[in-house]
Amino acid sequence: MRKNKSRLLSVIITATIIVLVALFGYVEVRSYSVVPVLMYHSFQEKNTKPTPNVTPEVFRRQMEFFANNGYNIVGPDKVIAYMTKKEKMPAKTVAITIDDGDYSFYEKGYPILKEYKIPAVLFMATDRIGQPGYVGWKELREMSDSGLITIGSHTMSHPWLPTISVDEKKVYEELAQSKDILEKITGKKVEYLCYPNGGFNDLIKESAKKYGYKGAFTTNPDKRSPIDDIYAIRRLKMSSSTKSPVIIWGKVSRYYAWIKEHR
Repeated sequence: MRKNKSRLLSVIITATIIVLVALFGYVEVRSYSVVPVLMYHSFQEKNTKPTPNVTPEVFRRQMEFFANNGYNIVGPDKVIAYMTKKEKMPAKTVAITIDDGDYSFYEKGYPILKEYKIPAVLFMATDRIGQPGYVGWKELREMSDSGLITIGSHTMSHPWLPTISVDEKKVYEELAQSKDILEKITGKKVEYLCYPNGGFNDLIKESAKKYGYKGAFTTNPDKRSPIDDIYAIRRLKMSSSTKSPVIIWGKVSRYYAWIKEHR
């Protein structure tokens, strides 16, 4: 009887290991082109806005973790190259994006990126430039000239894009004119777009291509969008609760990003 129980237990353990290995292999293959792209907004000690916030202390912990553990921290061109399989993505890869241009980023977040020499993308809505609580023309130029910060468009007025998608004039203003303004400010090409609040549809995607964007980032992609769609690049919201090394490691793994989209 004991031998039978031991044999049964051995069979169960072996079967479990086989299933786990097969599952890991499946996720490994399916998540190959999934780049963990992190999304930040403000960097205040105490959040005073409805947008997600990460305190400067926690942001420093996160960046220190990446810097000290050999992470491949990339800009948007590499994100596209990995997603389209033009280049092989190293196992520990992550990209960092910041939305809105909250002044706390310039004051608290940007110095930390400079300290660790970490690149990031800042998506700016042009109507907010120089408004109370947001970065101005001078700060944008400074960050762009640093070589660390890529400036991308977050449209002109930060609208919910699906509601204006059939209005060609309005879409032109939000996508094309915002791009032109940012290019004049920075003296560099603006090649990436971030949909405000993650909102887009097929018409908006086609307009992004039409107006010269190489890719576009979102937060809430249509589940029908392929995971390698470079005009619907998924991102992971970061918060102040992501501060222990184990949690940071788990959240920025491409497996987590893939599983999150398929649960």
